[in-house]
Amino acid sequence: MDKRNYLILLLTITLLGCDKGISPDDALIVKPGFGGTITYVSSPPPRNSLIQLRIVAVPYYPIDTVVGALIQKILLGEIPFSDTLQLSSTDSGKTQRYEFFVPPGEYKYVAVVQQYGALIFEDWRVVSIYGFSPSTPFPRPVTVTVDKFQTGIDFIVDFKNLPPQPFKK
Repeated sequence: MDKRNYLILLLTITLLGCDKGISPDDALIVKPGFGGTITYVSSPPPRNSLIQLRIVAVPYYPIDTVVGALIQKILLGEIPFSDTLQLSSTDSGKTQRYEFFVPPGEYKYVAVVQQYGALIFEDWRVVSIYGFSPSTPFPRPVTVTVDKFQTGIDFIVDFKNLPPQPFKK
Protein backbone atom coordinates (compact mmCIF):
# COMPACT_ATOMS: atom_id res chain seq x y z
CA MET A 1 0.00 0.00 0.00
CA ASP A 2 1.47 3.34 -0.97
CA LYS A 3 1.67 6.28 1.41
CA ARG A 4 -1.25 8.06 -0.19
CA ASN A 5 -3.66 5.12 0.25
CA TYR A 6 -2.39 4.60 3.78
CA LEU A 7 -3.06 8.28 4.61
CA ILE A 8 -6.59 8.09 3.12
CA LEU A 9 -7.32 4.93 5.14
CA LEU A 10 -6.01 6.53 8.35
CA LEU A 11 -8.05 9.69 7.73
CA THR A 12 -11.22 7.65 7.03
CA ILE A 13 -10.83 5.63 10.23
CA THR A 14 -10.24 8.81 12.22
CA LEU A 15 -13.30 10.56 10.80
CA LEU A 16 -15.57 7.52 11.26
CA GLY A 17 -14.41 7.00 14.84
CA CYS A 18 -14.88 10.61 15.89
CA ASP A 19 -17.61 11.17 18.48
CA LYS A 20 -17.47 14.91 17.67
CA GLY A 21 -16.26 15.77 21.21
CA ILE A 22 -17.69 18.93 22.69
CA SER A 23 -19.45 21.03 20.10
CA PRO A 24 -19.90 24.80 20.45
CA ASP A 25 -23.62 24.14 21.03
CA ASP A 26 -22.81 22.02 24.10
CA ALA A 27 -21.05 24.97 25.67
CA LEU A 28 -24.28 26.97 25.35
CA ILE A 29 -26.32 24.59 27.52
CA VAL A 30 -27.31 26.45 30.67
CA LYS A 31 -28.96 25.09 33.79
CA PRO A 32 -31.98 27.26 34.59
CA GLY A 33 -31.92 29.21 37.81
CA PHE A 34 -30.74 32.42 39.35
CA GLY A 35 -27.97 33.75 41.53
CA GLY A 36 -26.48 36.83 43.05
CA THR A 37 -25.33 37.99 46.45
CA ILE A 38 -26.60 38.01 50.00
CA THR A 39 -25.29 40.89 52.10
CA TYR A 40 -25.59 40.66 55.89
CA VAL A 41 -25.89 44.13 57.43
CA SER A 42 -26.33 43.07 61.05
CA SER A 43 -24.89 40.38 63.25
CA PRO A 44 -26.53 36.96 62.92
CA PRO A 45 -28.56 35.71 65.86
CA PRO A 46 -26.99 33.19 68.27
CA ARG A 47 -26.20 29.82 66.73
CA ASN A 48 -28.96 28.09 68.70
CA SER A 49 -31.57 30.26 66.92
CA LEU A 50 -30.02 30.00 63.46
CA ILE A 51 -30.64 26.32 62.71
CA GLN A 52 -30.84 26.78 58.93
CA LEU A 53 -30.71 29.64 56.45
CA ARG A 54 -32.02 28.93 52.94
CA ILE A 55 -33.51 30.51 49.84
CA VAL A 56 -37.05 29.63 48.84
CA ALA A 57 -38.72 30.34 45.48
CA VAL A 58 -42.50 30.30 45.74
CA PRO A 59 -44.62 30.50 42.56
CA TYR A 60 -47.31 32.51 44.39
CA TYR A 61 -47.38 35.15 47.11
CA PRO A 62 -47.78 33.17 50.37
CA ILE A 63 -49.82 35.72 52.30
CA ASP A 64 -51.66 34.24 55.28
CA THR A 65 -50.21 30.81 54.56
CA VAL A 66 -49.48 28.44 57.40
CA VAL A 67 -45.75 27.68 57.53
CA GLY A 68 -46.40 23.92 57.78
CA ALA A 69 -48.31 23.96 54.47
CA LEU A 70 -45.33 25.57 52.71
CA ILE A 71 -42.87 23.13 54.26
CA GLN A 72 -45.04 20.23 53.10
CA LYS A 73 -44.98 21.59 49.51
CA ILE A 74 -41.21 22.00 49.78
CA LEU A 75 -40.82 18.39 50.92
CA LEU A 76 -43.03 17.23 48.02
CA GLY A 77 -40.80 19.16 45.59
CA GLU A 78 -43.51 21.65 44.58
CA ILE A 79 -41.60 24.66 45.92
CA PRO A 80 -37.83 24.95 45.33
CA PHE A 81 -35.71 25.27 48.47
CA SER A 82 -31.94 25.84 48.37
CA ASP A 83 -29.25 23.98 50.23
CA THR A 84 -28.35 25.44 53.61
CA LEU A 85 -26.39 28.68 53.36
CA GLN A 86 -23.27 28.78 55.49
CA LEU A 87 -23.12 31.68 57.93
CA SER A 88 -20.96 32.22 60.99
CA SER A 89 -21.58 34.50 63.96
CA THR A 90 -19.00 36.94 62.65
CA ASP A 91 -20.53 37.48 59.22
CA SER A 92 -21.96 40.98 59.78
CA GLY A 93 -20.98 43.11 56.80
CA LYS A 94 -20.16 40.05 54.70
CA THR A 95 -21.41 39.48 51.18
CA GLN A 96 -21.94 35.89 50.10
CA ARG A 97 -22.42 34.68 46.51
CA TYR A 98 -25.01 32.01 45.77
CA GLU A 99 -26.48 30.01 42.87
CA PHE A 100 -29.92 28.42 42.98
CA PHE A 101 -30.95 26.03 40.20
CA VAL A 102 -34.73 25.82 39.83
CA PRO A 103 -37.21 24.63 37.20
CA PRO A 104 -38.24 27.26 34.64
CA GLY A 105 -41.21 29.37 35.70
CA GLU A 106 -42.23 32.56 37.44
CA TYR A 107 -41.51 32.80 41.14
CA LYS A 108 -43.57 35.59 42.68
CA TYR A 109 -41.96 35.37 46.11
CA VAL A 110 -38.23 34.70 46.44
CA ALA A 111 -36.85 35.01 49.95
CA VAL A 112 -34.12 34.08 52.38
CA VAL A 113 -35.67 32.19 55.29
CA GLN A 114 -34.35 31.22 58.70
CA GLN A 115 -35.24 28.21 60.81
CA TYR A 116 -34.92 29.58 64.35
CA GLY A 117 -36.09 26.63 66.47
CA ALA A 118 -36.39 22.86 66.56
CA LEU A 119 -39.93 22.66 65.13
CA ILE A 120 -39.30 22.16 61.40
CA PHE A 121 -42.95 22.72 60.46
CA GLU A 122 -43.33 25.91 62.51
CA ASP A 123 -40.10 27.71 63.43
CA TRP A 124 -39.36 29.67 60.25
CA ARG A 125 -39.21 33.38 59.50
CA VAL A 126 -38.41 35.43 56.43
CA VAL A 127 -35.20 37.46 56.80
CA SER A 128 -35.06 39.00 53.31
CA ILE A 129 -37.38 39.25 50.30
CA TYR A 130 -36.14 39.87 46.76
CA GLY A 131 -37.25 43.33 45.64
CA PHE A 132 -38.59 44.40 49.04
CA SER A 133 -37.77 47.76 50.59
CA PRO A 134 -39.77 50.20 52.71
CA SER A 135 -40.50 52.20 49.55
CA THR A 136 -41.42 49.10 47.50
CA PRO A 137 -43.17 46.80 49.97
CA PHE A 138 -44.04 44.07 47.48
CA PRO A 139 -41.67 41.37 46.30
CA ARG A 140 -40.31 41.47 42.78
CA PRO A 141 -40.96 38.25 40.82
CA VAL A 142 -38.14 36.26 39.28
CA THR A 143 -38.77 34.62 35.91
CA VAL A 144 -36.56 31.65 35.07
CA THR A 145 -36.38 30.45 31.47
CA VAL A 146 -35.07 27.16 30.10
CA ASP A 147 -32.01 28.68 28.44
CA LYS A 148 -30.86 31.32 30.91
CA PHE A 149 -29.27 31.55 34.33
CA GLN A 150 -30.37 34.90 35.71
CA THR A 151 -27.91 36.93 37.74
CA GLY A 152 -28.36 39.98 39.95
CA ILE A 153 -30.98 38.49 42.27
CA ASP A 154 -29.49 40.09 45.37
CA PHE A 155 -30.64 40.10 48.98
CA ILE A 156 -29.90 42.28 51.99
CA VAL A 157 -30.37 40.49 55.31
CA ASP A 158 -30.85 42.55 58.45
CA PHE A 159 -31.67 40.20 61.32
CA LYS A 160 -32.59 43.21 63.48
CA ASN A 161 -35.13 44.64 60.96
CA LEU A 162 -37.08 41.78 59.41
CA PRO A 163 -39.44 42.23 56.45
CA PRO A 164 -43.18 41.59 56.85
CA GLN A 165 -43.90 37.96 57.65
CA PRO A 166 -46.42 36.36 55.29
CA PHE A 167 -47.14 33.40 57.57
CA LYS A 168 -49.96 32.97 59.99
CA LYS A 169 -49.62 30.81 63.05
